[in-house]
Order: sequence, then structure tokens, then C-alpha cells
Amino acid sequence: MMARTNKNYEHKKNDILIRIWEVLLQYGYEKMTLPIIIKELGISRGAFYHYFQSKEECVDEAVKLFVENAVVEIKAMDNKTLSADVRLKMAVQNSISLFHQNKEQDRMMNQPENAVFHQKLMIGLTKYLAPYFAEIIEQGVEEKIFCTKYPLEIAEMLLTLSNFYLDKDLFHWDPETIPYKITAYEELINKGLGTTDNIGFFTN
Repeated sequence: MMARTNKNYEHKKNDILIRIWEVLLQYGYEKMTLPIIIKELGISRGAFYHYFQSKEECVDEAVKLFVENAVVEIKAMDNKTLSADVRLKMAVQNSISLFHQNKEQDRMMNQPENAVFHQKLMIGLTKYLAPYFAEIIEQGVEEKIFCTKYPLEIAEMLLTLSNFYLDKDLFHWDPETIPYKITAYEELINKGLGTTDNIGFFTN
């Protein structure tokens, strides 16, 4: 009975977190107040505090759930029979594609009022995806494709650059400069991986 109760609790909580994510995108982190959450979700203040202690906690958990679900999707697209360099290239491309496929979500995320929300998402992406990317890099070290003593740290830098520095909507980069930024990104990551062969993260 206890296991079923816990399962129902987590299921209901996840449903609420998915709806909180939508409210975040609609109002922005700064404007999304507890009264707005309660109104949009159609729940009582007591029901909210049954699951969360604060607005910040519910946002953190909504981001965590979103990223965890995304990691599951990215891993499902992985082919572990491939060499590490090919797996890594596909992982980078799949993660960028997944997180930028919703243009309206991108637009809302890059609004000034969502700066804190965006920051939390970037941290979540790095935190939860880095171990997976590090595992691929470790495979590359074993295959002698890569040469690095810091697979996790390289993975963290790779994700930070691909999800933050190369976000043209966030920085409003001049489109003409994007190819140079991509080339510099690839050069830096390839040097970090200790490979003389350019993986070509953004080429087929």
C-alpha cells in the first residue's frame, strides 16, 4: 500500500511539474508568482505546499524533470555500436536539435524576464548530460581516439559552449560570424579531446 501511495504521489507531482513548466514559459520566472501558479494549475495553496516548499523549489524540480526526460530521449537515439567520435558528434547534434526544436519555447526562454529560468536550465543541462557525454569520451580514450585525463570536465565545457555560447538568439550574434564561432568551438573541443582529427560536430 505504501509503495502504491508513493507512486501516486510522484505521478501527481510530475503532472504538476509539467504544468509548472508551461506556466514558466508563459509568464517568465520573475512574473510567475505563487498566486499565478495556484490559479493556472487550479489547485489550493495547501496542495502546492504539499509538494513544494517554495516557488524556487518547484522551478528547480520542473527544470530537473524536463532535463531528465530530455536525457532519456537523447540516450534513446544513441547507437553504442558506433565509435566514440561518431557517438559524441551525434550526441551533440541530437541535444542541440532537441532543445531548440521548439522555436516559441526558445523565444520565451531568451526573454529578459526568464534570465534566471534560462540559467537554471543551462546548469541542469550541464549537470545531467555531462556524465553521459563523459562516458562516450571515456570510450574514446579506450579506443585511443581521444586522449584526455578529464572526460567529465571536457564534457561539461562541451555542453556549456554548445548550449550557451552558440545560442545565437541569446547573444544576438551576427549570422555572418556564426561559422567562425562554430569553427573555434570545434577547434577548442578537439584540442581538449586530444585528437588531431576534426570530429566536425556540425557537419554530416
